[in-house]
Amino acid sequence: MNLSEKLRTFISGKHTGNINTDGHAEDKDHYPVMEKILEATMVNTPLGEHFVVEKTYKSCYMHGEIKLDSVFNISPEILKLIAKNSVFESLDFSRAVFIDTETTGLAGGTGTLAFLIGVGFFEGNDFKITQYFISDYDEEAAALYSLSGLLKNFDSMVSFNGKSFDIPLLSTRYMLNRIENPLEKTFHLDLLACARRLYRERLESVSLSSLETNLLSLEREGDIPGYEIPSVYFKFLRDKNPYPIKPIFYHNRMDILSMVTLTVNMAKSFKAPFDSRNCANQDYYCLGRVFEDMRMFEQSIKCYQKALNVSGVRKRSYTQLSLLYKRLDHWQEAESLWIDMAKSNINTIFALVELAKYYEHKLKDYDKAAQITQKALETVYKKRTLVGYSLKDEIAELKKRLERIKRKREKHQSQSIIEEAY
Repeated sequence: MNLSEKLRTFISGKHTGNINTDGHAEDKDHYPVMEKILEATMVNTPLGEHFVVEKTYKSCYMHGEIKLDSVFNISPEILKLIAKNSVFESLDFSRAVFIDTETTGLAGGTGTLAFLIGVGFFEGNDFKITQYFISDYDEEAAALYSLSGLLKNFDSMVSFNGKSFDIPLLSTRYMLNRIENPLEKTFHLDLLACARRLYRERLESVSLSSLETNLLSLEREGDIPGYEIPSVYFKFLRDKNPYPIKPIFYHNRMDILSMVTLTVNMAKSFKAPFDSRNCANQDYYCLGRVFEDMRMFEQSIKCYQKALNVSGVRKRSYTQLSLLYKRLDHWQEAESLWIDMAKSNINTIFALVELAKYYEHKLKDYDKAAQITQKALETVYKKRTLVGYSLKDEIAELKKRLERIKRKREKHQSQSIIEEAY
């Protein structure tokens, strides 16, 4: 019986004062098989019934090379770096849920159903995953009701792309079912944003599967590709065969477990960035940016220095480190970097302009400032010849700078002559 037929039966039953449940009983014939194959339990709620699958992982459980409960070793200082937000110092993993959904599509909107909602959380040092499964559309309200009952015990969430997808989708489903939304928590740590900040320069993809392979030494067995999940679920709705959907539950659990270990792995990167097991190559530039944004300048400088000779981020590392030295009034270090950049043809025009600013404004050495600006102007002319397009704005700005420096030099020379005369 499909959803339309159920609705007609329900309305007919209301008119007669007696709902016919015979057809619905036929729909339940597959329940015992599902309970056995999926290791599921049927749960009754005031809004109907739905399936739940529960798995518990002991404190000694290793996912990849990391124990799940080592997430409790992450200090508040490191937590704020992972989130790049100081308020996350107060996030307590014993009061947090790791949440992930499997859906009928990636478009979102009112037509997309989260048919499997997985929630991982700690009970003591053990980690428990509860999965709320909607085996037919009319079970959605009941599953959302049960999810609300669980979430009220927690004040924080951890997700992977949850801020953009999972949580807005679930919020929409709560609204459509006229159930109060339990998803507005004090903290929501979205690990996708964190992973992008740390690994986007080294890895072509920061999808969870890519991070598992490249960072967490994980290889899934018996998994299902994410893009196949909607079609497998739609087929299940037609034939009620639970065997093909079992890998979806495994996929969902692995996503949740990997969120825990990814959090630990990122924490290690911030705590010991120069341990080769945690970071490599382009990661140091990314770490430098986060440390700088969080005003941890000593750590930032060390990371930028480590990245100066790394392909792909060399230019940005030189540039960012020189600007940080400038910001901190470490002028000699900044000057040395700009000179090296100009000699090595690393962001040459930027380096020459910064040198000219330094000589003009800080040292009042107008001869050097004019010389460097002239060199920058010649470099731009040469660049225009090579690339074949106009650089009028850069040329005009450098000419303006050169004229200003020359006026200052002439004024300074005139004042010197006057002072010598007296």
